[in-house]
Amino acid sequence: MSAEVKYCFSDQDVDEVSRNMGNIQVRRLPVVDRDKRLVGILSLGDVAMTGDDVTAGEALSAISQPGGAHNQTA
Repeated sequence: MSAEVKYCFSDQDVDEVSRNMGNIQVRRLPVVDRDKRLVGILSLGDVAMTGDDVTAGEALSAISQPGGAHNQTA
């Protein structure tokens, strides 16, 4: 489990958020307002529903790669 909570802002661009999801290898992110109050949860499926299959596909490809600080070790 990671010590730092990852999140995105409700007014962030979906392309930027999906790139970040790929970089940090997560399929879901809490969405907060600028006062950092929870307003929802964004999933990779939500990104796909925006109609940008390329963006969702790139994020999924990055998420599917092994590695990352949050992965458990045996």
